[in-house]
Amino acid sequence: MGIVLVSSVLYKFSSYTFFEFINLFNNIYGELGTFSFSAFLLLIWVKFVEKRPFSELGFSTKFKRTLWSLIKGWSIGFILFSISVITAYILGGLDFHSYDVSKATIFYVVTLLPFWLIQSGTEELLTRGWLLPLINHRFHLAVAIGVSSTLFGILHLVNAHVTFLSIVSIICSGVLMSLYMIKSGNIWSVAALHGAWNFSQGNLYGIAVSGQKVGASLLHFTVKENAPDWISGGAFGIEGSLISIFVLLAAIIYLLWLIKTEETD
Repeated sequence: MGIVLVSSVLYKFSSYTFFEFINLFNNIYGELGTFSFSAFLLLIWVKFVEKRPFSELGFSTKFKRTLWSLIKGWSIGFILFSISVITAYILGGLDFHSYDVSKATIFYVVTLLPFWLIQSGTEELLTRGWLLPLINHRFHLAVAIGVSSTLFGILHLVNAHVTFLSIVSIICSGVLMSLYMIKSGNIWSVAALHGAWNFSQGNLYGIAVSGQKVGASLLHFTVKENAPDWISGGAFGIEGSLISIFVLLAAIIYLLWLIKTEETD
């Protein structure tokens, strides 16, 4: 119960405040402070209450490994979300309206790159770096993945335009990132995957991020008129579609196969 309480408080403080600040204050420096403070609180808890080294959260001190983890994770997140968007567009769920490559927009989008990484990194630090191994230590790994991923989905119930499919999709994304954390053993990889997924949604394709609009984007995709939500995701964004769920499930199956293959080698 204590684990759920702590994770709920930290997650709501970071995730919900992130979107509040974008909508009300549009202050990206406030975002940096909010998520940095959330991560700082968790690190203090691990260091002085649990008395564990940060390496147990998945941190690596090797620069080359960290850099490669960031590049690889970011590429995977971008590819997975792009597949979802392209599929939804082909099936008639999305319309492409325009693009914006003005200097102001490019500057804004590039500036947001590290902030998406920090935002997603804080969520991953909490759910996959801290909560997942904590539950795994007390129970079975499958239970740890299920509980942490379900909690990750439930905490998104506060988001706007939430639907049953959107929660299922977010739970699936939680399972995917849990498996990727197990596969990579590196929190930077998972943070980059999550960050690229969100960045691609909001500031590359112009689609709502878990029900929230997050400012300027390079491309402008919108939900096609009369398109069913199971294809377009509706107002929640493509995350609320069956397409997103199928893409995530395919990635989950592939990761399970990779992990199983490594175990038998």
